[in-house]
Amino acid sequence: MSEPSRLAAPPARLVAVLFVIAACALLAAGGLAAVALADDRPETASATGGRPSPTARESTTRAPGLPPCVVGSWVVMEETAMVKFYNNEAPLPMIASGVTYEFRPDGTGTTRIDGVVFRGTFRGNDIRLAGRGSYDFTWSATDKAITYVARTRSDATWTFYDQRGELSTQPVEPNPAQNEVDDYTCQATQLVESNSGGYRSSMARTKAFGVYG
Repeated sequence: MSEPSRLAAPPARLVAVLFVIAACALLAAGGLAAVALADDRPETASATGGRPSPTARESTTRAPGLPPCVVGSWVVMEETAMVKFYNNEAPLPMIASGVTYEFRPDGTGTTRIDGVVFRGTFRGNDIRLAGRGSYDFTWSATDKAITYVARTRSDATWTFYDQRGELSTQPVEPNPAQNEVDDYTCQATQLVESNSGGYRSSMARTKAFGVYG
């Protein structure tokens, strides 16, 4: 490139024309740059016609030691539990299905018992335990045992019925010292829990919450 001091000075009119051309080129280049930047940016609400923002994704952070297989949502296919139905009688075996569990990867969970009915018999008469509501809990697990550490919130109730009709309704109270330990086996789509007290629950995985991993 020649040094500027060796070039003859151009006429003033040519200088003006060149200045205008250069300015137009600069504006055009700036416009292209602005378009390129705009293409890389997410659209604003006004530009998208006010579409709602997407729902935030659930955290996939898993508490240390929690088995990935357990994390997710499950529905009980069949559950047997020993229920203290009458105050002056020993616990009775009762069977139900439909309880749902959600085990989240941060060690919290939710149980829903809406519409769930446990059924059994006592001295030839049918007895029922009807559920309503839900409760939250915290949990931990090894590869063989689940511990329900605490029941942290509850609006759930169980209503007792026998041949005489409704007997009573009892709330499922929060319990910060629950500490219930159950044995379990877990495969991709099946979770089975049990304990020495006569409880056994066979669950199938659902798509309501998902799977960690």
